[in-house]
Amino acid sequence: MSESRFTPEMTVDEAFKVHAGARRVFARFHLGGCANCAISESHTIGAVSEDYGIPLAMLLDSLNALFDQGALAVGDKVRLPEEIRTKIPQLKDVPEIGEVVSADAGAYTVDFGEVRLQGLAEDFIPVEATATRASA
Repeated sequence: MSESRFTPEMTVDEAFKVHAGARRVFARFHLGGCANCAISESHTIGAVSEDYGIPLAMLLDSLNALFDQGALAVGDKVRLPEEIRTKIPQLKDVPEIGEVVSADAGAYTVDFGEVRLQGLAEDFIPVEATATRASA
């Protein structure tokens, strides 16, 4: 992708609204998770970079990489990665295949029978993606 969607002037709050995965990116840099590394949502990405000594290009590359992940569409069939299913005992009896019922700023809601889960595209594995998109 040649066009950046995150910019140094964008606030952390705006970044959270652009893509739900922005919170995970900041967390990977140990930002926002504890009292010592708390960030203000009114801080700009550039100020966060400067204040916490994280190279701006590295932070922006990580944020913009969110848009390189595969996207899902409403109606797509997906399954949970085995590592998620095994880490959460309550998911043991959830049906194997679920359906994406909503998508908003990189966050997806998927129905697995009577269980509804939310996550990013990286949290789900597309199933029959070609056939599902062809029928849409």
